[in-house]
Amino acid sequence: MSDLRGLLFGLIVVVAIYLLDRYLPRWVGAIPGVIFLGFMIWLIVTKGSANLVTMLVVLVVGEAVLNGIWLETIEDRKKKLKQELSKMKAKDITYK
Repeated sequence: MSDLRGLLFGLIVVVAIYLLDRYLPRWVGAIPGVIFLGFMIWLIVTKGSANLVTMLVVLVVGEAVLNGIWLETIEDRKKKLKQELSKMKAKDITYK
């Protein structure tokens, strides 16, 4: 049951990060990745090398997910901005 609870917690965190990245400034999306990197390095240093391979896999996959969310929201913002600019240009053309 704790695995399911951990999975749900992770899913809620990812959804929250995705929603916050959409509405907050761009640079805020880098903060979760930096915090996760620091936390994983701290865990690797304190736990020792017993689970080093597992920790490195979690580090790589976690960073890939967090940075993927961040980059996807940046691309969505660019698309939205491009659409808004094209609408504004279309309105400018019709008024001339």
